[in-house]
Amino acid sequence: MQNFSTMEPQGGQPGDERLFVKFYQGSTQDSEATQREGRPIYKTVPFVKILVPGDRNTVIDTFATQTYQLRFPRQWAAFQAQESQEITGTLLSEVPIVTRSVAEELEYFKVYTVEQLAECSDALAAKIPRFHELKRKAQTYVQQAKDSALAQKLGEENNALKNRVTGLESEIARLSQMFEAATKPQMEPPRVERSGSRSSRV
Repeated sequence: MQNFSTMEPQGGQPGDERLFVKFYQGSTQDSEATQREGRPIYKTVPFVKILVPGDRNTVIDTFATQTYQLRFPRQWAAFQAQESQEITGTLLSEVPIVTRSVAEELEYFKVYTVEQLAECSDALAAKIPRFHELKRKAQTYVQQAKDSALAQKLGEENNALKNRVTGLESEIARLSQMFEAATKPQMEPPRVERSGSRSSRV
């Protein structure tokens, strides 16, 4: 894990040399991919943490925007050289198939996600206890999540189809009523004969 390092003034702002700066891989949830896959999908993005020595109340921990990258070029370059690979998937720390300690152990071997564990080489079996069992759990988790996502998608499509059929049925009924009203023979109103006044002769 990368340690905090003292900032050099090059490319920074006055006083930056006093700061402790760390760029690191954070994660943010990909809502679109999560909905599509039926399981929490995260993607790694660079973060930056900035501490002011002697001041516990001043801590910046946020996305490593270009502003911070240019402000702290040496730390950013070191981070890119070591830990800048992008990772997308379901983080092992977010699922119950492994304990946190196992997740941290797998991270040591650059296995961060369930998908990576499911596809991992068996060469790690000699280094990770119960590796094959963990790998099978990961494969099962991924497959079940895919099946669940597919079932949800089919259910949504089925509901949409039912709503469309209901709408068509209502429209057909409305048109049928209009047609019947237009073709129904009109009954002539009954004639009312007016009786003329009769004069009586006396």
